[in-house]
Amino acid sequence: MGRAKIFDALVAENIGVNVHHIPIHLHPYYRRTFGYREGDYPVAELFYQRALTLPLFPRMRQTDVEDVVEAVRKVIAYYAV
Repeated sequence: MGRAKIFDALVAENIGVNVHHIPIHLHPYYRRTFGYREGDYPVAELFYQRALTLPLFPRMRQTDVEDVVEAVRKVIAYYAV
């Protein structure tokens, strides 16, 4: 189903997901300075292509956690069919 569909579905459920943890070798500075290219670190790139960051913050209430869990379960169940 891909990350984009999961991302969009969670946003539709009002869950503020994001994409973080871009592999260092894909940042422009490291590409320019050290000549890194896509494909140099395939495991890091695979993780990046599949990872999402779920909400997590100090003032997150239990009900917020439950909302995130419920939305993730709903989205996974929908795409598991």
